[in-house]
This record gives sequence, structure tokens and C-alpha cells, in this order.
Amino acid sequence: MGSRKMRIGILSAGGDCPGINAAIRGVGKTAIVEYDMDVVGIVNGFSGLVEKETIDLNEQLLSGILTLGGTILGTSRLKPFKAVDGEDPQHKPDLIKKNYEELGLEALVCIGGNGTQKTASLLARELKHHWRSQNHRQ
Repeated sequence: MGSRKMRIGILSAGGDCPGINAAIRGVGKTAIVEYDMDVVGIVNGFSGLVEKETIDLNEQLLSGILTLGGTILGTSRLKPFKAVDGEDPQHKPDLIKKNYEELGLEALVCIGGNGTQKTASLLARELKHHWRSQNHRQ
């Protein structure tokens, strides 16, 4: 009986800059070819995790993107841990946790600058706390 493939997500967030497609391609192709993983592209950064907008990435889709400007996944400047005008501050993080689990992700590669990495760090803490509380219930 074969083991289940690891499933990872890739997103790009924040401002556009050179090299994002190269990073997407490098992570994606390595995950697929070298480690036999399933790779999911999260469309439009963290807002794609909130809205559950994804695209399955494969070798063919990742080929030929090095010379393209921008990011094939799109980007956004959404800060899901920042409440806006009376919004429940846990609404977006809760949606992200739910969608992360429904997508079957085991890792998330976040490509971007320090704002993206700060959000990724906050999300990692949320998910760690969430998984610990789930394991205590069982």
C-alpha cells in the first residue's frame, strides 16, 4: 500500500518584485520532481486562502514562467490578522485555518517581503495553537 503524497501550498503576497515567478517555479518543480509532492498555488496571496482560490500546479504549468513579469499566482496586500472597521478580528484567521485543513495542506511556502513573513509567522502560531487544541480533544 503506497503512502499518501505530501501536499504543499505556495502563495505570493505584498508588492510585486522581480524573481517571484522564479521562486514559485523553483519551489514547485523541486517539490514535484524531487519529492513527489502535490503542489497547490494559492491565488492572490492570503486573500486566496480566505476565499479558498487555488490552482493545482504541475511541471507543465511551471515551465516557461521565468521570463514572465509579476507572479503567475497573483498577489494581494491583505493583512488577515488586522481587523477592519468593527470586523471580528478572528474571522479571516479562522477562515484560513478552515480552508488550510480542507485543502489538505501540510506546508505553506509564503513568498514576499517582511509583511508577508510577519503574516506567515502569525499564521504558523495560529495553526500550531489550533492543532494542539485539536489533539487535546481527541
